[in-house]
Amino acid sequence: MPSRLSVKHITVKRKRRPFLIRTVVIISLLALVLLAGSILSLSTANELMRAPARPLQTISSNVMPSYQLASFTSLNEQSMLSGWFFQSQGPAVSTIILVHNQGDNRFVLGLDSPPFFEYLTERGFNVLAFDLRNAGRSDGDLSGYGYAEWEDVLAAIRYVRRVASTRDVLLYGFGTGVTATLVAFDQLPRPGQEDLDDYPRDIRDLSFDQGYIRGLLLDTPASSADDYIRPDLQDQGFLGRYLLQYSVPYAIRLSTGGIQRPNLVGIISRAQIPVFIAGSDSDSRISDEQTRTFIDERQRLHPDTTVVFQSSASGTMSSYIEDPDGYEAALNQYFTRYFTAR
Repeated sequence: MPSRLSVKHITVKRKRRPFLIRTVVIISLLALVLLAGSILSLSTANELMRAPARPLQTISSNVMPSYQLASFTSLNEQSMLSGWFFQSQGPAVSTIILVHNQGDNRFVLGLDSPPFFEYLTERGFNVLAFDLRNAGRSDGDLSGYGYAEWEDVLAAIRYVRRVASTRDVLLYGFGTGVTATLVAFDQLPRPGQEDLDDYPRDIRDLSFDQGYIRGLLLDTPASSADDYIRPDLQDQGFLGRYLLQYSVPYAIRLSTGGIQRPNLVGIISRAQIPVFIAGSDSDSRISDEQTRTFIDERQRLHPDTTVVFQSSASGTMSSYIEDPDGYEAALNQYFTRYFTAR
């Protein structure tokens, strides 16, 4: 009998790879979330940095000490910065450069600034009050919470060296002006340092180093420069409070030139010059813990060259406004102890 051929159809089942598919989907979703977060962070940073500058307050001329108009270029010679230069009442001990907070201007204490200017000049100090970039009447489109403004501080020192007869300066920072002040100080070469190859050309071209800064005065310091940015983000709701407060400070640093996050506590700990610190244990934006860390470390290492005024003012940077007598008493102690002030 003829043999019967039979053909068997073998069906091969394709094995699905559900694990691989799920992994690809998860990675794709994470990439989208990361991309969206980056875009949102950059957008928020740009919005904060481009906030309109506060115009100068209108104050009657009879309450202002006499002054000269001040105008000088930024460190890179690209922008014009404006301010006022007040002559000391009598022989000048030194020149104080006031560095205002983000969103403010040369009126560092608002409407209380004129008597404050008068107080400083009465004690034998010239005073330069000027507008940082994108503030008051100065040029610029972006503000950087101190991450960019430190260059303006160095430009102000360069200007003072040209117009003042004094041989040094004191830097007086308020709020984010503390960041700008300390970073400016830290970016300068140490006294007597000869090898400047690692410094940018703008710094090498300056005719001064850290030794030209005779003292530091800091109103409302924080342990981190980012601590000044986070309160503005927390005002923006859930995303600002739990996500953007960590990513936006990084975006601002990148937008202002990529400077590494400065260790403010480290800078003030290394400073071998007299320091005045004012803060509040009830500040509405900078927590007492942030300020206390800064103060404690400075006092631990340099108790003999540190004067602290701690108030219970409820507003931010309002220690002088709410307790001018106590504030000025602490300043008098600082000036009398370390400077020849009247």
